[in-house]
Amino acid sequence: MKSSNRFLLGFGIAITILVVITVTLVVTNRGIAPLLPENTPQGIVQRFLLAVQEHDFQKAYSYLHVEEKGVKLTYDDWAQSVTPRFQTSSTAWKATLGKTVVTGDIATVEVLIDIFQPGGPFENPVRTQVDNYQLKQISGSWLITTRPWLYWFY
Repeated sequence: MKSSNRFLLGFGIAITILVVITVTLVVTNRGIAPLLPENTPQGIVQRFLLAVQEHDFQKAYSYLHVEEKGVKLTYDDWAQSVTPRFQTSSTAWKATLGKTVVTGDIATVEVLIDIFQPGGPFENPVRTQVDNYQLKQISGSWLITTRPWLYWFY
């Protein structure tokens, strides 16, 4: 085999190994973040995302108060838009809470979602998506008022 072919083969193998190691470390090294207080906007968003990650959609729905045309979105309507995609998705992801802005009884929590999808040897296996969750304090509890589409895991 020519030395240039050996070099390309070795380079391709090295890149593939690095991608596999990176994805493996990120997926298996889930540092356990401390659970934030439930009476804060960040705590609600964190709990919502943890419930989604654990596929506990009933629990995730309990953190929502999404209205469409003045009517609260039902669990069945929300779950139908989410669960079929989760059943077919093998995408690994990690959420990081960003900046939080609270103004009275309204809050916005920025969430950075890192999506891990291994590709070719020259592709970046990590894609970052920024989502903003709107919350409102209703009867003393913070609830998410914007419909989380969770489109980043398809």
